[in-house]
Amino acid sequence: MVGRLRRAVELTGYALTVGSVLLVGTYQAVQMDTFELSLPWLIVQIATIEAATTAVVFSVLVSLSGLMLAREVHRRRDPDGRRLDGPRVAAIVPAYRDADVVGESVETLLASNYRNLQIAVLTEPDDEATRAAAEEYASHPDVRVLVSDIPGSKAGAINDAVDRLDADHFVAFDVDERVDPDFVPIAMDRLTETDCDIFQARRVPRVTGPVEALAYCERLLFHAGYKLVEPLGFTYCRSSSVAFTREAFESVGGLDYLLTEDIDFAHKCFREGLDVRQARNVTNEMEAPHSVRDLWGQRKRWRLGHIEVLHKALRGGFDRGGLRGLLSTIRIASSLIASVYLLALAAKVIVLLVFGLETFFLLPFAAIALAVLPVVYADYRDGHVAELSPGLALVPFVYPGFGLLTVRCGFEYLLSWDGEWYQVDKSGA
Repeated sequence: MVGRLRRAVELTGYALTVGSVLLVGTYQAVQMDTFELSLPWLIVQIATIEAATTAVVFSVLVSLSGLMLAREVHRRRDPDGRRLDGPRVAAIVPAYRDADVVGESVETLLASNYRNLQIAVLTEPDDEATRAAAEEYASHPDVRVLVSDIPGSKAGAINDAVDRLDADHFVAFDVDERVDPDFVPIAMDRLTETDCDIFQARRVPRVTGPVEALAYCERLLFHAGYKLVEPLGFTYCRSSSVAFTREAFESVGGLDYLLTEDIDFAHKCFREGLDVRQARNVTNEMEAPHSVRDLWGQRKRWRLGHIEVLHKALRGGFDRGGLRGLLSTIRIASSLIASVYLLALAAKVIVLLVFGLETFFLLPFAAIALAVLPVVYADYRDGHVAELSPGLALVPFVYPGFGLLTVRCGFEYLLSWDGEWYQVDKSGA
C-alpha cells in the first residue's frame, strides 16, 4: 500500500512539475524584450518577445560548443605524440554478465600499439559464464582473468585491480569497448611526457540503427556541452576510456561505490586539483542500447547517479571542500538545473512557431545541425557511425529529453529508488 502511494505521489509530482515548467516557459516566452542601439545620429529600438532572444542565445551557445568539439575531433594526431613502449601499463576490464562481449575490449587491446601492456579482466564470483568466456583469452601471456575480491560493483573491481596488479600506470575500459590502437600510446605520452595525472579519450555509441543513433546524438551533445565548461577549469574524467597513474588514483581514494562512480570520480579529481587532459580526436566505441526501453533505463540510471553525487556533495560526503569543493557542487547542481531549463526552452520554441516567427523558430534547429554535422561526418568517415540512420534527425529532441529525464529521476530518487541499477543487454553489435 505504501509503495503504491509513493508511486502515485511520484508520478503526480512528475506530471505537475513538467506541466509547471512548460507553463513558466510559455509565460516567459511571450514577455517583451526591448533593445536600444544608440548612435550619434540615430537611436534604434528593437522590440521582440523573449522567446526570440532565448532562441538567439541558445543558438549561439550550441553553435559555439559544437564547433569547439568539431575542431578537437578533426584535429590531426601528432605522430610524435605517442609512446610505443615504456613502463608496464595495466588495462582493467570489469565484466559482469558480459560473456557475449568480452572479446570486444580484450581483442582490441591485444591489437594495441603499446608493447608493454597487461590486460586484466575482472569477473564477479557468481558469474561463471563471463569468466569462462574471458578464460578463452587467458592463454595469451598478456591476459589475466581475476575474480574480484571486492564484488558487487564496477568501482570495487577497478579498486581491487589497482591493489593487485603490479603497475604504476593504468587504463580502464568497459567490457564492450572497442579501443583505438593508439589510445594507450597517446595516453602514456601524456602521462609521462606532460606529467598529467589523468588522460581521457572520447567514447561514442556505435550507430547501427535508429535507437543507437539517438544514443549517439545524446553523447555528442554532452561532449559539446563539456566544451563550454572546460575553459573554467573543470574537465570530466570517467571510469572508462581513461588512463591514470597509481599516485593520482590513490590520492583521491580510488572509486566510490555509487551508481555513477565516474561522475563522482571526476569531481573528486577536480577537488584534489589533479591535472586532467582530454583528447577527443582519440575515439573508442561502446555498444549502444538497442531498444527504447534499454536506452531509457540506462540514461535514467546515469541521471539518478548524477543526483546521488549532488546529494553526496550537499551532505558533505567529499573529503575535499574549500573553493574547489564549492565550485564542484555548483557544477553538479547547475548541470541538473540546466537540463530542466531545456524543458522551458522547448515551450519557448513552440511559442515562436505559434506567433509565426519562423526564422527564430528554425534558428535553434540550424544551430544544432551546425553543431553535430561536422562531428557526425568525422565519425562516419572513421567507421563509428556504421549507417546514417534517420534516427540522427531526432537530435533536437534530446534537449527536452534531458529535462524530462531529470525531473523523473528527481522524484524517483526522493521517493522510490532503492539502490537498484539498470543493466543494458549487450550482444556485441
